[in-house]
Amino acid sequence: MNQEALTDNRNPAAATRVGQIFYVVSIKKFSVLFVATLGLYSLYWYYRNWACYKSQWASHDKDREDLWPIARAFFAVFFVHSLFREVKALGRDKPAVEAWESGKHATQLVVLMIASQLLDRLAYREIGSPYTDTLSLIILAPLLLLYTTAQEKINASCDDPDGNSNTHFTAANYAWIIGGAIFWCLVLLNYILPD
Repeated sequence: MNQEALTDNRNPAAATRVGQIFYVVSIKKFSVLFVATLGLYSLYWYYRNWACYKSQWASHDKDREDLWPIARAFFAVFFVHSLFREVKALGRDKPAVEAWESGKHATQLVVLMIASQLLDRLAYREIGSPYTDTLSLIILAPLLLLYTTAQEKINASCDDPDGNSNTHFTAANYAWIIGGAIFWCLVLLNYILPD
């Protein structure tokens, strides 16, 4: 790839493919880690997407150099729209990504993220229990659907539609899965055992 493509700030698709512009992961791996961690994996997912994005652009664009991936992960609700907008810009030459209504998708995700946080807070304070406890787990299903749809678009935009470059589980992944399984057992025991 020529040097002009590396410095074209208006066209993310022209950026170098030395590293991915966004975080590519297989849908299976994403789903397992999301469910195992009760959705906590999404925090890492946001961080990795913004970190990849920043690493591709930092030396070429001063505006992107100041981007803080950790802050954008913790305050993801404010940055979902811009992340999806960048993904769509990168994959605009792919029909599935071009047809994607990224703004609508981001809004749906933001609404569910806020609802999930609200349910978690209510459940933690035992307000509306056991209904809020149950709903805070049920809401993981539509969240997973929205996240995996977004991941499909990211993978397609990065020319790896199946996420083959990140399909294997690492030791850290297994540690999170084991920790999540223990937590899931505690959650289920809480439902089964009487107070």
